[in-house]
Parts: sequence; structure tokens; C-alpha cells
Amino acid sequence: MANNDAPNIRKNKGTIAVIKELVFLGFLILVSVIGLMWFLRPKTSEVEKRKLTKFPTLTLKGVWDGSFFFHEAKAEGELPGGVNTWYADTYPLRELLIQGDQAVKSLYGKQGEQLISSGQSADEIPDGSLTPEQLAALAGLDDSTEPEPAETGQAPSGEVPSGEVPSGQTPGGDQTEPVTEAPTDVQGAGDVTAPAEKAGDIYITNNCGYGIYYFSQSNSAKYVLAMNTLAESLKGKANLYCMLCPISAGIMLSDSVRESIGASDENEAMNWMYQQMDPSVKTVAVYNNLKSHNNEYIFFHTDHHWTALGAYYAYLQFCTEKGITPHELSSFETMTFSNFLGTFYSRSNRSPKLAANPDTVTAYIPNGTNDMTMYTSYGSKNGGYTEYKWRIVNDVSGYPNSELYGTFAGGDQPYNYAHNPEITDGSSVLVVKDSYGNAFIPFLIDHYEHIYWIDYRYFKGWCSWAGKPYSWISGLVNEKGIQDVIICNNIDFVGSENLLGLMK
Repeated sequence: MANNDAPNIRKNKGTIAVIKELVFLGFLILVSVIGLMWFLRPKTSEVEKRKLTKFPTLTLKGVWDGSFFFHEAKAEGELPGGVNTWYADTYPLRELLIQGDQAVKSLYGKQGEQLISSGQSADEIPDGSLTPEQLAALAGLDDSTEPEPAETGQAPSGEVPSGEVPSGQTPGGDQTEPVTEAPTDVQGAGDVTAPAEKAGDIYITNNCGYGIYYFSQSNSAKYVLAMNTLAESLKGKANLYCMLCPISAGIMLSDSVRESIGASDENEAMNWMYQQMDPSVKTVAVYNNLKSHNNEYIFFHTDHHWTALGAYYAYLQFCTEKGITPHELSSFETMTFSNFLGTFYSRSNRSPKLAANPDTVTAYIPNGTNDMTMYTSYGSKNGGYTEYKWRIVNDVSGYPNSELYGTFAGGDQPYNYAHNPEITDGSSVLVVKDSYGNAFIPFLIDHYEHIYWIDYRYFKGWCSWAGKPYSWISGLVNEKGIQDVIICNNIDFVGSENLLGLMK
């Protein structure tokens, strides 16, 4: 009986093998056909907040040397641009496949801390004050390349383009107050003490992500030189405030965990940079106030920004430095948006740990006005900009859950303005910021009649479009008669060569 069944068993095994091969072949054909559907290929990723790779330009040279098919990235942060990268980056089912991959990994069982690493390491933070020549040497600059002071002469001529917002009034005077250093031994009641193993850009533990900062001697020196150059150009015209904003690892992690992952002491780094700045720069040391409140919800779990509550504690420190009375948090009406999954979530390939702990975005509406004017390149063609009447705190309840931080101050636009009708003293302020400044700006609205804010990454392009004969901060200060200038950058910015170039 067994001998008679043997041919049937072999036949059945052969049939099963053929079915498997046909199923696999059918799967390959299906995914290939989907990949050929050009009209389904996305151009942007909402989760990753970036434009996807474009199809490369077909050239004889590119075909001959192979770069058309495969292009290796040459610069930091650059995506390869060959056909292979375009195909993978814009595949119609790419985000669904990534979600599936993370779902499978989530079944691996109990997992400890996770570090998403670029291999970056930190420089030692120097001691003491340096001369301008020593700073230039540390920055890798010689006398021929050291940045020159920006022009400080006459206000630019020519009419203001139509749609331009009204100007401020009398500029402020020269300031020469000394720098005040903050102590470096502050601990927080909410220090995270879970152990870690090595350095990385994002440290994930207990379903929360933390951004990691690495001190760079050369880049920090370049930042200081840029601030000193700006201080020189604004002397006698406007007060200059510098507010370096810490990122989450420096505030939320205990010193032992921070040291174990190779991250720098953010407070020590900021104090060193403040110490090197011109005495006319009013430094706003926000670290200690944030650290003392780190048992509160001051940084997002899935995103690299601080929350509006974190920005509020920085605002309190600014008010102390400026000598004005801050508004109580209870005086503001709020908007709340749930299920925010930010940059840590996207940069970690949608970590299931972070997905299980989405954020809530709470925004505080200014009392004086919630109206603003912004210029954006979104929807514009040929490098143009469009003027919009917008809200300082905007209702983003219909936005994708990756974009809820966009509720603050219009997002990252090149040029913005708000007029507070509740104040009539002609006071004015300019905030030069990255995206950390967005959550800070709503608290400033109630203290000035004229509030301007620019994103240094895009301001130069707007100046060119708007027909401005300048693209530097002192030019805008001259034109608008701005009294206070606040430079608001997160400290991680200081480590980026590309961003420092844009700031310069």
C-alpha cells in the first residue's frame, strides 16, 4: 500500500511546488505592474515631511557612466538620484510596506532601548573665553575668510511692494550689559534614568524619543562669530537677544544616561557660546527653567520640538531678561489637537513604540490678536510667493497627524507680520528663528505693537522675490525701525554646517 502511494505523494509535492512558483511569479508580476503605474507614484511623503526623489534627467553621459541608473550621494543629507533610488523612493506601496515591516518587528517580543545613529561624535567643550582671533582659528577661518560685519548704512530706498505690512517705529539704543552664566549642575525631578548603550541621533526608551546633541567646536565658534557680526551691525539701532533652545535629551535625560550615549552637556555648551559673545548681546539662558520643569509635558514624545508649555517657560526667561511682566498661562484660550506623530516617528521608520504613544498639541492663543500676514512659496510657481491672511494659532484639526505642529505661527515661512491693535506705543520686534521659534512667537504677540518673524533658511529667497536691495537682518531693521531682535535657534542647529551657512 505504501509503495502504491509513493507516486501520488511525489506528484502532490510536485503540484504544490508548481503552485508555489506560480504564486511567487504572480506576486512578482503584480508588484512590477504596480511599480510601472507612474500616475500612482507619490511626489512627497507626509509622514517623512520631504519631497521624494525625482526621476533623473536622461543624458548620454549619465547613461554612459551609469549615474543615470545609480547616483551615489556626495553631500551630507543628499539622497542618491539614480533610477534605482527614484523607483524605491516613489514606489506606490512604499509607505504601506514600511508599516508592514514595523508591524512584523513589533512581534519580536520585549525590546529595550533603541538608538538611531548617524555615527556622529561630540567635541570637547573648551574652557574660558577666547579672543576673536582664537574663535576664528577654532572655526577654521583665517583673516581672509572671517565674516565681515553686515552693512549698517542707510535704509534701503524704493517703494515697499504692494501688500507689504506697516513698519514699526523708533529703533532702540546700544546695550552693553555683561553676559550672565547659569550654573551647570541643575537636575530635574523628571530626569529619565533608563540605561542606554551608545550614541545616536534619536534615543527611544519607554515609548518616548529624545533628540541628541553633539557639540562641535568649529561650528559653535562660527555661530558665535555670526552673532558678534550681527551685534556690530545692530549697535545703536536695535537690542539683540540670543536665545539658544535646548533639545529634549539635554533636558529630559539624567546626566548618567546622557553621558552613556555620548551626548554633550547642552547647558555647558550654551554657556560657553554665550561667554564668547559680544557684551551687547543679551543672552537668554532658558536651560535651567526648562530643566526644573522636566517632570511636565515640555517636549513631545514623537517629535523633536518642544511643546507650547516648554516654549512658555522659555518666554518667562525672556521676559526676565527684558524686564517685562509675563502673562499667566491661565490667561490664554487654547486649541488642542490629538494623535500627533512627529519627526522622531518618521525618522525611526515609524517605530511601533512611538506609534503607541502619540502626542497631544496644545496651543495658546494670543490675547491681543490672532491675525497675521505670511508669505509662502506653497502653491506658487517660478520661485514666487503668495501673501496670505492667516492665524497665529491656526486650527489644524483637519491636517495629517504628522503636521499638527503647523498650528504655530504659520509654520516655516520666509516672512511674517502681525499687528497687535491692543498696543499703540510703536514697539516692534523681529524674531529670526528655526521651527523652535514657532511655538514661542504666540507669547510675544501681547508685548509689542508690531511683530515680525523670519525663517533664516528662506528669507533671502523672499527678499529677492520682493525686490529688496538687501537680504540681511540689519536691512529689515533699518526699513521697519525694529527695536528688538531675537535670535531663536535650537542648539542642534549650531552643529549643522549647512544651516550655519544659511544663517551667515
